[in-house]
Amino acid sequence: MRKLFATALVLAGLPASQLAAQGYGELGGYWAMIGPEDMYNSRGVRLTTLGAVLQQDRANFHRFGVRQQGDESDPVFFDRATRARLPALYQQSYKVPELEAMVRSGQPFRVYVFICGSGGRPTNIAVVPEWIGDHSGCF
Repeated sequence: MRKLFATALVLAGLPASQLAAQGYGELGGYWAMIGPEDMYNSRGVRLTTLGAVLQQDRANFHRFGVRQQGDESDPVFFDRATRARLPALYQQSYKVPELEAMVRSGQPFRVYVFICGSGGRPTNIAVVPEWIGDHSGCF
């Protein structure tokens, strides 16, 4: 968690033009309650990475209509091909070790997902657990 705050502080010192030049703009975001339904894929196989769980959460939301209380819609993951990119987008993001452990243990949790990119195309995501509170968004 210290690394997250340190990274945020360093990036907060960068000029907005430099951040924009790197292609980091916020396309949107959403709250997701990650529950047991999201931790198994459509074939019933247990998912072990947060990227895969986030992909299944969005498939459940958009394709299968499986939603937990507190789940919100998002502006980009309604498309199957874009959802398929979620694990790779997550791989590029900062990892919160506690979230990874919660996925492995099957414990439900709530996160806010910032969708970062440009031209309507996501380039990365920032996954923030509910307990961190306010966050700067895409950086």
